[in-house]
Amino acid sequence: MIRQGFPLRCWLAIALVIAAAMPSAGAQTMPVPATTPTQAVAPPTSPPPPTDRGRFAAIWVAPLATHQFQGAGVEAGYRYHWLAGLYRLGFLQNGYAPADALTLERTQRVFLDLELDGQWRFHDAVTLAVGGGVAFIGDRVDIASMNGPTWATTTDDRGKVRPLVSETLAGPIFESSVTFYVGPNPEVRLSLGVCWGRHARH
Repeated sequence: MIRQGFPLRCWLAIALVIAAAMPSAGAQTMPVPATTPTQAVAPPTSPPPPTDRGRFAAIWVAPLATHQFQGAGVEAGYRYHWLAGLYRLGFLQNGYAPADALTLERTQRVFLDLELDGQWRFHDAVTLAVGGGVAFIGDRVDIASMNGPTWATTTDDRGKVRPLVSETLAGPIFESSVTFYVGPNPEVRLSLGVCWGRHARH
């Protein structure tokens, strides 16, 4: 009820102020979604590129050689780009063979080859290595000679140092090598083996 003496426009102003202050029934406050801090995602790291260096090794057999030698051995070394250094240790022997009309000889050989190679890689197929070095050879020669109606056997130990040249063809698993002992009475040996690291895969 409006009292007399209070201006109508004052009542209207008060009503407008109250209406503006009260929130409307239909208005609803929307909750603000909580924001989670974003974590920086590191880019995937690629494996380091393969290096043309590292150790290598092999186990081999020698089915063919001069003087009918046969045997087996091991080798190990280190390659650095196109250069490789290695040692080769092996044991060979042959059967009794005539040395002259009344003498038979059989040789058991232990040797150590020290070698320096230059090598070239052909795609992912093979690696070709060619090099040279020196061989330390120890021969134990059993000599059987006829002494009347019986045979007498003696043993002669012989040591020598010989220069060598070698060629190796190595793949991811297998390798083959030909080694030449040069100089007087040259010798050659073929070896076949299983290798690790000589031809590294890219």
